Amino acid sequence: MSFSRVIARLSSTSQGFTFVSGDSTDFLSFAELKAAGEDFGRRLAAAGFRRGDRGILMLSGQREFIVAFIGMVRAGVIPVPVFPPAMLTRIEAYRERLHSIHSSCEPRHIIADESLFDICVDAVGTKPIGYAELAAGEPTGELVESEGGEPLFLQYTSGSTAMPKGVVVTHDNLLENARAMDQALGTSGERDRFVSWLPLYHDMGLIGCMLGPLVYEVPVWFIPPYEFARRPTTWLDWMSKISATFSYAPNFAYELVSRRATDKQMAGWDLSAWRVAGVGAEPVRPRTMREFAERFAAVGFDANAITPSYGLAEGTLGVAFTTIGDGLRTLSVDRAAFEERGAVCPVEPKAGEATATREIVSCGPLLSGWEARIRAASGELADEPGEGQTEGQIEIRGGSVARGYWGARELSEETFRDGWLRTGDLGFLRDGELYVTGRTKDLVIHHGRKYHPTDIEWAALGLPAVRPDHVIAFSTPDERLVVVAEHKPASSPPDLAKQIATRVRGAVGVTPDDVVLVKPGTLPKTSSGKLRRAACRDAYSQGAYSHNGPAGHGGAK
Repeated sequence: MSFSRVIARLSSTSQGFTFVSGDSTDFLSFAELKAAGEDFGRRLAAAGFRRGDRGILMLSGQREFIVAFIGMVRAGVIPVPVFPPAMLTRIEAYRERLHSIHSSCEPRHIIADESLFDICVDAVGTKPIGYAELAAGEPTGELVESEGGEPLFLQYTSGSTAMPKGVVVTHDNLLENARAMDQALGTSGERDRFVSWLPLYHDMGLIGCMLGPLVYEVPVWFIPPYEFARRPTTWLDWMSKISATFSYAPNFAYELVSRRATDKQMAGWDLSAWRVAGVGAEPVRPRTMREFAERFAAVGFDANAITPSYGLAEGTLGVAFTTIGDGLRTLSVDRAAFEERGAVCPVEPKAGEATATREIVSCGPLLSGWEARIRAASGELADEPGEGQTEGQIEIRGGSVARGYWGARELSEETFRDGWLRTGDLGFLRDGELYVTGRTKDLVIHHGRKYHPTDIEWAALGLPAVRPDHVIAFSTPDERLVVVAEHKPASSPPDLAKQIATRVRGAVGVTPDDVVLVKPGTLPKTSSGKLRRAACRDAYSQGAYSHNGPAGHGGAK
């Protein structure tokens, strides 16, 4: 079985993908999508694309992207999704990333919006081909029936800790992961309706919201990411309008829409059909999800729909999901024992003692077909799975583990070892559930003690003058704790740095050695919107930000 055969079987004329633009929609049934994709595939083959060729996709239109992706699969071409640049102010970094991906995968062509042609030429020296030009070609080429073990697409990682790496996802990987997620979520093409604003260039949007639904012909309404960025409440507008049952988003999106929704808007909403409110792609903040549930309970949202999950590109996508209907589940542990030696010691949180405990969200049991184990910092395997007494690096094994990184043999051997994927994520297993605590490369070391940066960053987010989800914490080689925060566009209070230091000390029990305030749009991000802590740390060490201690104001140079 392969995904190309899944495409060939698409037949529904009543279910399909709906593309939203403002208040208007453009419906494409699954049968029509099959026909359009195969037609595009024949035109690709006629234009010289051959089986096994790589083709970079840089299309901003969701319909065009999906048709082109399916066409490439049916022509035996390996799609390489690359996001179009969102901010021209960071165009140099974008050119560097595109050049890196192009050098890695050596594509036959880049298929891009005409507005991006000059950027591509500057980055790689090659003029792309436009979607319209290919669509106008002759549909005389032959389609290909791919095999399950062949590469389906290359998913370049977002580069939050390094330059992007091309994860090789096979047809078998995708179908195994789709089967496991479908089993856990209990999806039904007749009952469920999916709404997504997630970019199609990253695994949660590409696999979770496009490829997975195609396997089981589950209808999806696609909102352009820029529309969500401009007006976040459009997400819940459509959830209510079509009585949607499924949607996924990172933690920040739930927080953003909770703040932006007005009572007037909510008066017209009904979210009672929403049965799976998936949250992942970044650490889940319990406070955010509780506030979301409380805010929208009045319009029918059921808190038990909240579904924290864990996944990664190297595992194709889903690894663990909270059992549907269980809602948010957390474990409070003794903070000192956890930070000093990674010991998981459950405790009951006490009022007024926030620094004594750390609340960690459960991502639920592993999906069918997955195994997991925990490797301690010493390199030894931690407690047996199920006991979950020690934090360590999460290692997973299963049919969804990708083949490796394209053209990077040594890195692949280091990460994909003896059938086990070393994820680079930290966590522990307890009572059959996976708890994810952070990234190995992001740990903050301060005076010999380990802290997770999210704990420090979340402490600063409640201040009105700090931009939500725009705080980065890291430690320097000499173990100094630094916090860099974007202030809101309006002028910030003169003691904001001191306020941040006080909040961090009160919440985590450690005082930053330096708090730096920078203007909006300064902090480095990945293409999927994740903050790049390593890049921020490098910029700080190179003097890109002034740093005057917790009493100082600081700023970008």
